[in-house]
Amino acid sequence: MRRIAIAFALTLAACGQQEQAPEAPAEETVVVRVPPPWFICDSINQPAIIVFERTGADVRTAEYDKPNGAIVQRIGYFVGEEEGAAGSVMTELIRDEGSDGAIRQINPDMLATPGSAYTLPFTSVRLDNRDIECRWMPRTRVTGFTGRRSFVVSEDASGDLIYNSYNFADAAGARRIDVSDNGRTTNFSVEVRDGAESQTPQALTYTFETQGFRYVITLNRDGTGTLDAFQNGTLLQSEELIGYQQGTAAATAQ
Repeated sequence: MRRIAIAFALTLAACGQQEQAPEAPAEETVVVRVPPPWFICDSINQPAIIVFERTGADVRTAEYDKPNGAIVQRIGYFVGEEEGAAGSVMTELIRDEGSDGAIRQINPDMLATPGSAYTLPFTSVRLDNRDIECRWMPRTRVTGFTGRRSFVVSEDASGDLIYNSYNFADAAGARRIDVSDNGRTTNFSVEVRDGAESQTPQALTYTFETQGFRYVITLNRDGTGTLDAFQNGTLLQSEELIGYQQGTAAATAQ
């Protein structure tokens, strides 16, 4: 009888206990890909970088200030007439029931080496009565910017990778430099040659080393990226990319 009582007491105790809640399922990571821009105008005559996005006849611009990479304004336009003349294509931008701007793109077939147009040669824009000249370099692999500098990774005629950066702090003293294939840029803040390229399922990376310094540009598959600088293996700074555009040898077909 004593054994039955003990068993009955244990049964009551078990009934009084609350069942443990099932473990919550692991939180799913949702990756939102940042769409690539139509093009980026890194101005060589004004302290501004303008990112252009286009969907059909809709064009959206985001303008950033070069002193600190801060957003200045966002404006939407409609595409007006597109006319070809003297080897260029002029695209009209319309806003507020009237023409409010234009974009000039050189026809890559007009270049001395048409295959050097890894990115389409957008060379100038006119917005709000401002004539803005854009940096464009032949054989550009990637062009982008952070809150402190813009940069270009390009190839020379032999296919070697070159890294050029243009610090916003140096923008006041920048002067225009014309290069081959109708390219235009300014004097660089840093240049490193003989870079290396590597890929993983997660990212594309460009690495450049010189005199103990190493610059690493990481382009993640989700459209984000970073620019890291090291000295003798120690990380000096890491900057997130605000925007970037990658080039391809098939840019003339876009």
